[in-house]
Amino acid sequence: MSKSIAVKQKIIETTKTLLKENGQITIKEIADACYINIAAVNYHFGSKEALIGIVIQDIIEEIQVLTQKTLEALPNNASSEDILKIMIDNIYTFAIENVGIIKHLFLSSDTQDKHAAHLINAFFTKSPFKELILTRLAESTQIDDKETLEAKYTMLFSSFTLPLFLQVITEQEQSSINTLKKPSFREKYIKELLKITQ
Repeated sequence: MSKSIAVKQKIIETTKTLLKENGQITIKEIADACYINIAAVNYHFGSKEALIGIVIQDIIEEIQVLTQKTLEALPNNASSEDILKIMIDNIYTFAIENVGIIKHLFLSSDTQDKHAAHLINAFFTKSPFKELILTRLAESTQIDDKETLEAKYTMLFSSFTLPLFLQVITEQEQSSINTLKKPSFREKYIKELLKITQ
């Protein structure tokens, strides 16, 4: 690996760590944590926003790969509930491990639209990830109408936004709002969601 590639990778990994801890970071904080100057960050990525876009894309790909591997390991006759539990568990775990990223996507006003678009594209545009979930939904529901499956898929993924947003907010405040962090609420949430999407 060349020195330039190694520096670039270090910047990405350091930014990922900083962003996971805190949704708001400066280019100076990134440069200081990498023991380089700000010009080096800009040289490799052009801007902080471009760098954060790469980091968010990497993290989204990690959750997609994890979810795909877990779904592929399920038997073909897995129920909708099994599929939904895996999706919620994986995405919830992702949210807890990446609270700063979630904060950045939902609460950051400076580049929110651009970075939130990475999340939307990752889960709602045509991809092997989406195709696998649609296939598993078709198998578990015995539905072969593509529009119905797309509607179920959209409802399932849309349903994650509010609980994740609440999780981020309640991490900052002592709140009595139920979130997916509470196992009994998560179980009831899955059951109710299945009723809506059946």
